[in-house]
Amino acid sequence: MQNEGVDKVERYSSGGLVVGLIGMALALAVLVYGLVDDEAGFAPWAYPFCLLLGLLAYLVLVRPAIRLHRDELELRNVLHSRWVPFALITGVEIAQVTVVRVGEQRYVGSGFGRTRRTIRQDGRAAHDTPLEKRSTAWLIEDKVERRAAAARERRTTDDAAPEVRHAWAWPEITALGVLTVATVVLALVG
Repeated sequence: MQNEGVDKVERYSSGGLVVGLIGMALALAVLVYGLVDDEAGFAPWAYPFCLLLGLLAYLVLVRPAIRLHRDELELRNVLHSRWVPFALITGVEIAQVTVVRVGEQRYVGSGFGRTRRTIRQDGRAAHDTPLEKRSTAWLIEDKVERRAAAARERRTTDDAAPEVRHAWAWPEITALGVLTVATVVLALVG
């Protein structure tokens, strides 16, 4: 709760960050080993395949997250991101994935969730349960709801209506396509 009002971006993910970084490092290590050791016997398709595995580790384990910016919530998924202004948020629920409601629309973020056990524990907790005994997901839900309420209060009728933005992760999509094609072509040719 300390970071509210500060311009620092808060990032939350469900814990794949360390495993993803290890996977990326292993893919890079195998690639370097294949490049350095001439007797390793690497097939030509193994080089783009190592890069592809490292990219997949990044896309699936590192990239997905929810990020709280000053005025909006960012839902980072594997191949796209969505920015939802706090002033538009009418509800947020973190179950196995994060679901943000804007009126009748639902936006899903796969980067942060909670286990069924944690969902049950949070459901049984009394309203006056100390913050130390709450889950991170409950604290994030509370933080988003409070920021959304504050943003709606600050908003005046003269303000331009904020919009939900969406962007594809084109560099990652392009790299994924190029590495996949290179791996397949080199496997078929070699």
